[in-house]
Order: sequence, then structure tokens, then C-alpha cells
Amino acid sequence: MKIIPIKSNKKVELIDITEEIEKMLPPKDGICIIYIPHTTAGIIINEGADPAVKEDILNIYDKIAPINFPYKHLEGNSPGHVKSSLTGPSLILIVEKGKLLLGTWQRVFFAEYDGPRNRKVYIKFIEG
Repeated sequence: MKIIPIKSNKKVELIDITEEIEKMLPPKDGICIIYIPHTTAGIIINEGADPAVKEDILNIYDKIAPINFPYKHLEGNSPGHVKSSLTGPSLILIVEKGKLLLGTWQRVFFAEYDGPRNRKVYIKFIEG
């Protein structure tokens, strides 16, 4: 297992980690499991060519889990918990010859919902 350290710079942001993941993969076929061990962060795949897509996604998440809502959890990070449950903590991706099998415009993003923080992404490669 490998770990990618993440340092987020904003309260909410999507950070492209596709290349960092691929650097850790052996030049073999298999699957890659990506796991986020945080309750106010997530992992997603989406378009990486147009930065407006990331902005649109985060704006919609803010509508779904707004800051101004009567949350019962009083730490101030309830929107992050809700957004994390929407995106989820893990992905399983196909790997061919050490490269993630992604669509033309697809990238893997670490989703920060309660930053800025230091975070971790666990990467596990299974040959096969």
C-alpha cells in the first residue's frame, strides 16, 4: 500500500491526483483501490479539461449541503460530512500497463470539504 499526502489550500476544493496515483503503479495490469480515510473528504472521477466543471460540481454540492442549515452536529463542518457521504470514500479502477483506464477527459480528484488540511489518500494495487 502507498500513501499520497494531500495539502488542501481552501475550505472546499477538488484536487487532481491522477498523475500522483499513476506514479505509484507498477507497469502491470490489475486494479487500483483508492481510499480516503476522512469523514469530510471524498474521491471522485470527473472531467479535468475545463476548470468550470469543478466549480459547477462544488456549487451544486453547496446547494445540497448549505452552510446555513440547522445542523445538529455543532463542530461547524456538517456540510463537509454531508458532501463526503455524497461522493464516498473510495474508488476501484482498472489499470492497464501501469495506467489508470480512464476516459479521454476523466481525471481522479481528491474532494476537500473541510480544509485547509493535511490529508492522506491510500493507494492499493492488486495485480491481475
